[in-house]
Amino acid sequence: MADRKIRAGYYRRYDGKLIYLVTAAEDAETGEETVILRSYSFSEVPQYFTMSKKSFCAFVEVNGERKARYKRVTNMKITEAVISNLAEDGMRGPIRKKSTERDAEYDSRVYQSAPTYLAYAKELCESYRFDSAKYRLCMNEKRYAAITRSDFAKLKEDIQFLDNALKTVLQDHQAYFQERFVDGLSIRKYAEAHQLNRGSVDYLQKKLLTALAQLLKERDEADGTCRLRPKTT
Repeated sequence: MADRKIRAGYYRRYDGKLIYLVTAAEDAETGEETVILRSYSFSEVPQYFTMSKKSFCAFVEVNGERKARYKRVTNMKITEAVISNLAEDGMRGPIRKKSTERDAEYDSRVYQSAPTYLAYAKELCESYRFDSAKYRLCMNEKRYAAITRSDFAKLKEDIQFLDNALKTVLQDHQAYFQERFVDGLSIRKYAEAHQLNRGSVDYLQKKLLTALAQLLKERDEADGTCRLRPKTT
């Protein structure tokens, strides 16, 4: 399976851990094909590591079942924030066509399926521009543009919840959110604009995400439901 075609994007390891595959490379000494991987979180200090392509594409046996060691996750959107963070670290993001608001109807995302409230908060912030564009498209055209009725209900619920939170409880974080997740400033550019170091910006983002995660949890408790991914037994 070492000849398997791989692409930049998210992959899930057989044990459930998410990683981001940056690119393929070649060992300068042996010529062996390798891959460059990055930890899933793009809001913390990055961790890069390499692995032989042969090992990456291998299969493992889990409880008597043969599984791919890493399987591509096709329903996770690679956001502009992710691409900016990769560029800051000298890494190339995926090659993409210039997008327009109408292109949003051809993208896909799984809504309200994060494993934790912190991951839910990260997903809402990093997908905000994409989600807002899709929401506007559906509202303007008065139809469900490449989205089901149930998914649109989740999208609308999350967009309105986040917008309202930023006007009230999260008002102190509104300016940061606007520049980072609406205007699309990378962490590096935001730091330069405000004469901060990256650690300070990471701290601002951590405060925002933690506060939003708590609000999402409180919303579920008040509604008597859970909008996280169902736990498997």
